[in-house]
Amino acid sequence: MSLVTNIRTLQEIDDEAAALQAALSDLDARLAHSPALQSAEETYTAADTRHRELQRNQRNLEAAIANLNARIQPEERRLYDGSVRSPKELTAIQHELELLRAQRSQLEDQLLQIMEQLEEATTIRNQAETHLTQARAARAQELQQLQHRRDDHAARLAEAHARRQALAATIPPANLRLYEDIRRRRGQAVARIQGSSCTGCRVTIPESVRRKAFDPTALAQCPNCERILYVG
Repeated sequence: MSLVTNIRTLQEIDDEAAALQAALSDLDARLAHSPALQSAEETYTAADTRHRELQRNQRNLEAAIANLNARIQPEERRLYDGSVRSPKELTAIQHELELLRAQRSQLEDQLLQIMEQLEEATTIRNQAETHLTQARAARAQELQQLQHRRDDHAARLAEAHARRQALAATIPPANLRLYEDIRRRRGQAVARIQGSSCTGCRVTIPESVRRKAFDPTALAQCPNCERILYVG
């Protein structure tokens, strides 16, 4: 094989390795994070937080109502058991009972609203929990598939590196350094001569350079972009 053919093959291997490395980086990112699972977790957390908050509000209202009942019942007994005979004191007890009962009624209305909200929140939380369970199962399956693909890409990348190492050993060090320097600066180090132009930069190639590109032992370079040229 000619020198330029080896370098073209080297570029193909490097392109293949770069694509595999990019794919591996993407797979690693997908293995590390799942937007779908994160969304399901956040939705469940929000629903569960709301559910707990309403439960806490319900308990607080029930405790407040129980406290009012504890205050109302003794006063009711005093009002009706005949132990209090003073009209003035009876009026005061009745007034106090009216205030306590009004407070209790207000709290009971609030409790009813909370219970209705809690019923709805329980449904939403249960749905979010079901969705989260499904998302976790899907993620577990996805992780297996992603890991399998990653293992395959890693093996192919290792094989590409081995092929590159073997091929690079056949290329004179100075030519290899030239190729790698151009690739670093230009992205693509090798370009085809199409007609009389370099496909890398579209500049016309002198005839002397074009003839040199046919030499299997030499490397012809575009005078404009410096890419290594080949004919074919």
